[in-house]
Amino acid sequence: MRVQDVMKQKRRKVHTIPVERTAEDAIVQMTESGTSALIVMGGDRPVGIFTERDVLRCHVAWRGRLFREMPLREAMTHKLIVAQPDDLVSSAMAMMIKADIRHLPVVEDQCINGMLAISDLVKHHVGELTAELHYLQEYITDLQDAVQD
Repeated sequence: MRVQDVMKQKRRKVHTIPVERTAEDAIVQMTESGTSALIVMGGDRPVGIFTERDVLRCHVAWRGRLFREMPLREAMTHKLIVAQPDDLVSSAMAMMIKADIRHLPVVEDQCINGMLAISDLVKHHVGELTAELHYLQEYITDLQDAVQD
């Protein structure tokens, strides 16, 4: 299965914020929208990501500095790890595990198509394992029935 297949099942809005804003603006937007990550945009291009982890990192690193005085450009994670819509789900999951990230923007032609959370991939994987388990249970039942005949 491909990343685009998981994205079709999600139908969630990707939340973005301009790089010129402050960390406080980002925190307020995250709270109001109920999201744990924002794509930081420089014009029409993604330039970073701001997540709950960034909030904690900034709080510790910049003790005493107010979030409203903290430029988002300084608070965000600059290294944006992304997936393509045609990437395999297993590759996307491996990338997230290796980088120890919980949010993976999906980008095509430098435009944001969506955002995968690790929970999206876990749900997908559990669904696949459940289907495989069901298939194997039926197979075992068929074998047992054949032996009894």
